[in-house]
Amino acid sequence: MFISRSISRLLKNSASVNAFTRQNFCAEALNTATVPTVRTVKDKWISRFQTENIPEADASITNILAHVLKVQCLSDVNDRHQETKLDEAQLAKIDELCECRLARMPIQYIIHEWEFRDLTLKMIPPVFIPRPETEELIELILQQIDAEKELKFLEIGCGTGAISLSILKHVPKASAIALDQSTLACELTLENATQHDLAENLRIFRHKLVDKLPTELESHKFDMIVSNPPYVPSRQLLALEPEIKIYEDLRALDGGPDGLTVVKAILDIAGRHLEPSGVLWLEVDSSHPPLIEKYLEEAVPQLGLKFMSSYKDLFRKERFVEIMKV
Repeated sequence: MFISRSISRLLKNSASVNAFTRQNFCAEALNTATVPTVRTVKDKWISRFQTENIPEADASITNILAHVLKVQCLSDVNDRHQETKLDEAQLAKIDELCECRLARMPIQYIIHEWEFRDLTLKMIPPVFIPRPETEELIELILQQIDAEKELKFLEIGCGTGAISLSILKHVPKASAIALDQSTLACELTLENATQHDLAENLRIFRHKLVDKLPTELESHKFDMIVSNPPYVPSRQLLALEPEIKIYEDLRALDGGPDGLTVVKAILDIAGRHLEPSGVLWLEVDSSHPPLIEKYLEEAVPQLGLKFMSSYKDLFRKERFVEIMKV
């Protein structure tokens, strides 16, 4: 009788343990099935971005995921991390950054950095974001200079420092002076230069782009001047994408009535401060190259500047101008 009761109790306890184990197993399986992965979160936000008409939906969420996961290569988000599970802190951060993108904030400002050629640059609103076309300008410049020789150059409108720092990195004997009218841009250029150990050969001045060079630089001559100046005609500013007109510094975009106000000021500086055979490189609106050529020939021949050539960007638009001091 005692043995019978013991066996009955044992079977009852065993059944309870089995029921508890099954219940836990089901709960764990359910939790595992509902833990968000990179793939599910990416799909969710692509759909949301597309519904809200956010440009480049896939690229936007991929960059945000790479930033949160601390992944350097964007392709790894899709190739190696699709089934990576995301914890609550990561999900909260992704949601926070995606809400910024829904507000049309540029992805560069959201993740606070961006790749420019072989440099990772810090980005802070409203400092002008370097465009892919400007990488092409750097390639043109590097193709036409001797990287082993000394080079004294001036950048007008440095923004994040993308142009100056790219040249300094690939031309070890170069020295640069960079100007910008924005205090924040000057500070950001210096921070990026320091981050990449390029600050030693760089001097930065806060200065209005349409003015003559600062008094300290009045006697300076340069082998090269380079600029991606404001060149958008004022009347077109309101038609720009929200990412640009809401978040970026419009002073870095507004080129005056015809888009050439700052360009003409830079031509005047080039005429005064380029060494003989020195070169001015400009990134401009695709309608500007023939206007600049005509301006140099007819309006200001006394500057001693010769229009050499214009070059197309990756979109097959005339974007870059080469001018020589004769």
